[in-house]
Amino acid sequence: MAADRRVTRTKAALTAALFELLGEKDFSKISVTELTRRADVDRKTFYLHYQTVDEILEEFYEDSLRALRESIDREGIFRTESVDMTAFFRVLCELANRDMPLFRRLARGGGYTYYMERVRTLLRDGIENFYRGQGVHSEPELRLLGEFYAAAIMRVYLIWLKGEADMDEARLAELMGKAAGGAASL
Repeated sequence: MAADRRVTRTKAALTAALFELLGEKDFSKISVTELTRRADVDRKTFYLHYQTVDEILEEFYEDSLRALRESIDREGIFRTESVDMTAFFRVLCELANRDMPLFRRLARGGGYTYYMERVRTLLRDGIENFYRGQGVHSEPELRLLGEFYAAAIMRVYLIWLKGEADMDEARLAELMGKAAGGAASL
């Protein structure tokens, strides 16, 4: 049990150090040496847990994606009778609000591509399944509809996350929910 706590503390220290450094410089400029110094962790200890600095960010994204999936399931966002885009944006914003400065830095710095692609895929699959349940579209049509809505929605979210659209998350969720409301009528 003590070993698990040490691992948890070490990973938390490395993650916190990475996030601090992201506030100071671009992700691609962060070295293992700099990170371990900031975290007060030995380089050998770092390599016990990770091969690269990227893996810390990937682990953070995986945890965030897991939390997003749980929220989507709990909220029933992708029901067979409707897709609740207002709720989707709300849960996405709630997740980002846990550390908004970090998410904004990642979005502006380009280190967000992996995460956004995973969220887009999750959204696309949910939309495709919704339309599949309607039984009126072929598989190629389902794919195009899913891609269309997911790409547009994620682009809007990224613009907002980068700070290029000044509005609070509640208004964003409401606006995008209304804009996507016509999706069910296709």
